[in-house]
Amino acid sequence: MQDAWTSHEIWVFECMNCAATWNEELDARHYGDGHGNQAVVYERGGQPCTTPWVDRSCPNCQSQNVKALSATRGKHSEVAKVRSGSDVAMVYHLRRMHAW
Repeated sequence: MQDAWTSHEIWVFECMNCAATWNEELDARHYGDGHGNQAVVYERGGQPCTTPWVDRSCPNCQSQNVKALSATRGKHSEVAKVRSGSDVAMVYHLRRMHAW
């Protein structure tokens, strides 16, 4: 049995020659064979393409000296909410009951 799932990824590229930056959106199709082995196929616009960190050239200066970075998800400005004492007390209570 083969497991398969798709994730949408955004990659940020930076040219180390002219400092240009750009984004590319790719779909990563993950395949698992059920035995711990995994393969990933990247697609752009429904067509298979090379991995994001291989054979990229700058659209501005055509330099091959390009750095690829996976974009982080979520907003950088989000701050986690402060938990009240009752949340912490509930966690300790659940641990004492061996429920968590």
